[in-house]
Amino acid sequence: MSRKVVLVTGVFPPGIGGMQNYYYNLSKHTKHAITVLASDYEGSAPFDRNQPFQIIRGSFMRGERVDVTSWGRLFRYVRRTLRNEEPDITVYGYVLIGFIGLLFKMFGGRRYVISTHGMDMLMFRKYIGLNQIVKLILRKADGVLTNSEYTRRLVEEYGVDSSRIGLVNPGVEAIFDREEKNSELLRQHGLDGKYVILTVGRLVTRKGHDRVIESMPAILRQLPNAVYVIVGDGPERGRLEQLAKRTGVSEAVRFIGNVSGSERLNDYYNLADQFIMACRELEEGDVEGFGIVYLEAASAGVPVIAGQSGGASEAVLDEVTGLIVAPESHEEITSAVIRLASDVALRERLVREGYKRAKTQFQHGNLAETFDLYIGRLCARPLPGKKRAKKPAIERMRS
Repeated sequence: MSRKVVLVTGVFPPGIGGMQNYYYNLSKHTKHAITVLASDYEGSAPFDRNQPFQIIRGSFMRGERVDVTSWGRLFRYVRRTLRNEEPDITVYGYVLIGFIGLLFKMFGGRRYVISTHGMDMLMFRKYIGLNQIVKLILRKADGVLTNSEYTRRLVEEYGVDSSRIGLVNPGVEAIFDREEKNSELLRQHGLDGKYVILTVGRLVTRKGHDRVIESMPAILRQLPNAVYVIVGDGPERGRLEQLAKRTGVSEAVRFIGNVSGSERLNDYYNLADQFIMACRELEEGDVEGFGIVYLEAASAGVPVIAGQSGGASEAVLDEVTGLIVAPESHEEITSAVIRLASDVALRERLVREGYKRAKTQFQHGNLAETFDLYIGRLCARPLPGKKRAKKPAIERMRS
């Protein structure tokens, strides 16, 4: 049975990132009737016109984060959308904006789900007041959607009943696949005859670009033609560029910047001889909840190395679909890179198993079906208390 769903999220295409892709592909592939309430981006209008579902844009975010000064605007956008759409359930893409869902449930009987990604389940724990609010939002939710078993465990630590937790992993777009190396890109970046080690991801500390750069002198001693190619941008770029210079490997590191479009990104995956993201968990709870880039690389037939952190060990099965290393260990990083470069049998086995897993278990159609069943199960449960009035008091409040 098709249900009416409203998704409230700050991050959504044409913005770039893993969460953006996650919500977009759930919206695109679900069989439920979904309306997305998302932050406005430059280029949103032409993007929205090409989608098979409704998107409502609002100016309630700043730099893809909820601006506390605009919570009132966000509340009014949600109230108006719920009034117009009358959904069976609302999914909130960030735990704190789920407080609005809590209000509409308390005063209007509306079902809500919180979507969680790992880091959001850790970042508020040292703030007693905020942590109690997060606990209340999660426990009162009709459901909590998680992106990995790792995130599920973090949610359970908040005391959420396991029967209300659903797991839908990020998926891999079909465009990521094996192709011939793009000769133009090889020339553009001076990669002809080079052994390409690739990372794709936002340039933030937890992704571990710095640990790979610091490992490059040892790697180059055994693989003199190795080049570390970094696709993505972010606040750490300046520090990483300086680190490459100080380490004496700037000639063997290429900073590509952001790459727009999955098709072009697939070209970069296909340049790679191996993929690495030595992600690590930081003290403030900054952690990789899953790591879809590992599966994108596997879909392109590239062997992968992951850091032992967060949900990465679910995206990469150690010694089965890739290798997992201690992300702070330069010795382990170097050893894994050299092992993949020198052991042809290992490399071929990891590529074969990684490709098969990415092309079956992590395709969007299969994952959306899991999402649909989860939402259907939540909506089939009776609402507690009295039947919701057609226009709850909270929705009649003045702006």
